[in-house]
Amino acid sequence: MIINPAESTRDDPDLGILDVGEIVPASVWFQAIDPLLREGYQLKIRPEGRSMVPFLTGGRDYAVLSAADGAYRFKKNDVVLYAVEDGVHVLHRVCRINSDGIYTLGDALTDVEGPFQRNDILASADYIIRKGRRIDRLNRRYLLLVSFWRFLRPLRPYIINGYFRLKAIKRRGMSMIRS
Repeated sequence: MIINPAESTRDDPDLGILDVGEIVPASVWFQAIDPLLREGYQLKIRPEGRSMVPFLTGGRDYAVLSAADGAYRFKKNDVVLYAVEDGVHVLHRVCRINSDGIYTLGDALTDVEGPFQRNDILASADYIIRKGRRIDRLNRRYLLLVSFWRFLRPLRPYIINGYFRLKAIKRRGMSMIRS
């Protein structure tokens, strides 16, 4: 979805959004959308997969992205979109920036990716929409939780595994109650 920031408001984030409605490979759609991002439009995407759990759940939450042009200064904890060698687009969080480049890490992962150069980063998230609620990238509470989660990196696999097991148990329990 493309968002025209001039038409979008805090009260109605879907105003001014163009919903394409079809699945298009990332390597194709980004070539078409990149010029719009550079003109100041925003891109609202619904990530797939589990690499950004617990802060972005694939298939449910959204990230609203803007072009990562030369003036943008990346910071630790920014959520960025980049393409890897096989053309797959990845949405992960910046975990480190040094003279070698920018390193990223999925919130549910423990392995750091990178270094990426500035021009490898295609877009950065202005805000996320989690469970229907808008969370600005500079929200203090959000940044505090992200920082705490980063501290728990060695324990992430155990925490995430336990989280998904509890969800499965809850789903099974709810289906038994309905039966």
